[in-house]
Amino acid sequence: MIKLLSMDANNVIGILIKGNINTQDFALVRNFIEEVEIHYEFLRIYVEIQDVKEIYLEDLFKDLEFTLSHFHRFEKQAIVIDNKLFTQLEQIRSLLTASVKVEYFSLEHKCKARCWILN
Repeated sequence: MIKLLSMDANNVIGILIKGNINTQDFALVRNFIEEVEIHYEFLRIYVEIQDVKEIYLEDLFKDLEFTLSHFHRFEKQAIVIDNKLFTQLEQIRSLLTASVKVEYFSLEHKCKARCWILN
């Protein structure tokens, strides 16, 4: 499932990814981004990943990158992820646009990630 998270700034899109993900989940994110990007030149994204099996992680980011068709509009991305998945995420980091500032945070540092994405 993908759930939109409330953030403290309107140009920050907060997303929780947990368990199984389907195409309707990505449609929800895509529609929300289309609504928000009308009002802001640059966007930021906070992604929190919980309980996603390693074998799905690469497919998840391929789908997420495809869904975020306006990825160039993102100036910062905070990714909060379980430490055991961090290594695999580093291996597929090349899938993310190089112009986006990307920081990774453990689940224990969610507050730090939210502060970073807002500043």
